[in-house]
Amino acid sequence: MSKKTIAIIIELIPIIAAVIALIILYGPVTLPGNAAITVVSFLLAILGFVFFFIGRKLAKDDKTVRVLGVLDCLATLSIIGVYVVAVLVFGL
Repeated sequence: MSKKTIAIIIELIPIIAAVIALIILYGPVTLPGNAAITVVSFLLAILGFVFFFIGRKLAKDDKTVRVLGVLDCLATLSIIGVYVVAVLVFGL
């Protein structure tokens, strides 16, 4: 595999993790494994900025990697937003 393909795959991890985390968090279905899946997906999504730097190091000038890097940062910000809302709800 080329560096570009590896960078794209790495960049997709936090984006998919953020979507899964938000679906499980706000979804009506509760399964026994939801807690573990939520923890893992939240951790992967909050580390999106790390995946951003790794992807940039592997494929600097690729437009796809740059766009996915922005989405990685948005995934991180969305999870931080969920934590801020939780703190505000429990703090008030």
